[in-house]
Amino acid sequence: MLFEQIILVKCWFLLVFWMPNSIASLSNFSELYEEVEKLITNFDTYQIPKNNDEYFSNNNYYSNEEDYGTYDFIVIGGGTAGGVLANRLTEENWSVLLVEAGPPEPDTSSILGLNGYLGRSIWSWGYNTTTQKHACFASDNRQCFYPRGRMLGGCSSLNGGLYARGHPKDYDKWASGWSYKDVLPYFKKSERAEFTIDIDRSYHGFEGPQSIDVPEDTPGLTVDLINSFKELGARELDYNGESSYGISRFQVYLDKNIRSSTAYAYIRPAENRSNLHITTNSFVTKIDIKQNRARGITFVKNGQVYTATASKEVIVSAGAINSPQILMLSGIGPVKELRKHKIKVIKNLPVGKYFQDHMFFAGLYYRTDHVYYNLTLEEQLRLWYKNKRPLVAATGFQLVTYYNLQNDTNERPDIEILVSGPPAAGSNWGAIQGYNKKYTDIFKSLNGLTDFMIWVMLLHPKSMGEVTLKSKNPSDFPLINTNYLANEKDVDTIYEGVQRVLEVTKTKAFENIGIQMLDLPMPGCDELHSKFSRKWWHCSIRYLSTTVYHPIGTARMGKSCKNSVVDSELKVHGIDGLRVVDASVIPDHISGHLNAPTVMLAEKISDIIKNEYSGNN
Repeated sequence: MLFEQIILVKCWFLLVFWMPNSIASLSNFSELYEEVEKLITNFDTYQIPKNNDEYFSNNNYYSNEEDYGTYDFIVIGGGTAGGVLANRLTEENWSVLLVEAGPPEPDTSSILGLNGYLGRSIWSWGYNTTTQKHACFASDNRQCFYPRGRMLGGCSSLNGGLYARGHPKDYDKWASGWSYKDVLPYFKKSERAEFTIDIDRSYHGFEGPQSIDVPEDTPGLTVDLINSFKELGARELDYNGESSYGISRFQVYLDKNIRSSTAYAYIRPAENRSNLHITTNSFVTKIDIKQNRARGITFVKNGQVYTATASKEVIVSAGAINSPQILMLSGIGPVKELRKHKIKVIKNLPVGKYFQDHMFFAGLYYRTDHVYYNLTLEEQLRLWYKNKRPLVAATGFQLVTYYNLQNDTNERPDIEILVSGPPAAGSNWGAIQGYNKKYTDIFKSLNGLTDFMIWVMLLHPKSMGEVTLKSKNPSDFPLINTNYLANEKDVDTIYEGVQRVLEVTKTKAFENIGIQMLDLPMPGCDELHSKFSRKWWHCSIRYLSTTVYHPIGTARMGKSCKNSVVDSELKVHGIDGLRVVDASVIPDHISGHLNAPTVMLAEKISDIIKNEYSGNN
């Protein structure tokens, strides 16, 4: 499969020369060619960094600091939330410095079908969790691979591009002012719905910067899969509309054939504004706080240390992993953690605590009796330029459905089931997930043109983890203890989700498609339990469940300093001029995916900031 994709890319560039809606221009053709070829060919050999030493490589870190200037606002992180803030705040007559640790996003990130390869590249932090006691058994040292976007657009330039807001009652559990009624206008403000399917129009926006669309059906598969769920009583609906309980085609961040990341939709349209200053490859080591007020930041770029001053606010938008690291390095965090690393305590707050993440079980594989998209390489690329599958959809995603295990459709769902379809990652799946050699070899038997996976995603984990510091040295990666499956009820919930999938796969409609479940070896479980027994499934869940990369809670919003870091306006408790605006502030997990709510909260806070400083420019 890897060799085939390399050839695919080479043919792609032959077509780029004349295709009118190409993302490449003739002036950067050769550069783009080399970039994509390296992304794919270096996937297996790319060495993931173990720390941040690259930022300090020229030994000038301890040289004299240079002044980078004074700005009204400094935004730390040019990712999902930071990109929104950079655009919205520079709509006013304010100067904004956007500081991004990674490079600009590559053109390859615009192609959703290549997203799996970005996780092992310079555009990802490439983190791993700490050794887990209850999960990640298929990975070396029981450490799950944990890629995070390190480029403009952040994870919105890296992820699968799925648009799923969650259930209205998710937001009703947040702080005052964040009910679904309060936040729906901001979901709509960011969205430019361009669907060719029926939707609940009153729940969508049509003039926002981010295009949301539905990739075309896979002929001979998508409709038949929908019928499988209908056979069990599900109705076809818009899961981002009035109800999520039914079967739906996936809605994705897609502008024709291009990923609609916040880099694409928010940063690039604003990058030429005179009041927006963007610095990439710039690693923030500390927020400068004096007399309980954030005054600016210290960051390193090309080995040189810089300081920058904020006259109004410093806004931390580095994500649920890096934001707590920056806060703690700056003296804001749990007293015990800061004193452990001999960091001066400025404010005792539960930074890094209350970590939650969505997990999915990656153990349900199916083989069709049909080869999908077995086209010539040129034909596949012509389809992409016409906004058609396979490359307009990540991992072949087709459908999504939600289940409340008590069958109470007035309450939040417990699980999400995602149905992919060929072409999938195939033989590369184990490597993309970061499994050890034993399991990587098992998944090499998968065929990306005939096989696919059905994901079971745990929406509301009872297990909580934390993000802590390895040391006070900013060069060290933070420690990510996800604490997956520590609560046995999480395993039970995933198991019940598996049973729901098995019900669907027994329908006549599913059988008529000619799909068979694959019985892959499961070392560590096969020799201990009867195949497909409850105990075997529980064992497999602990081996193959891994992150969906939806971390939240590490700087959660709330009223009390005892159990929250920011207030309902995302201001850090007890520190003036400092906010956190990213997924780390979400207090309890949503019944969907994380990109849409992160964009929403950045849109909402942008308006709050504008109202606060209006007439005081």
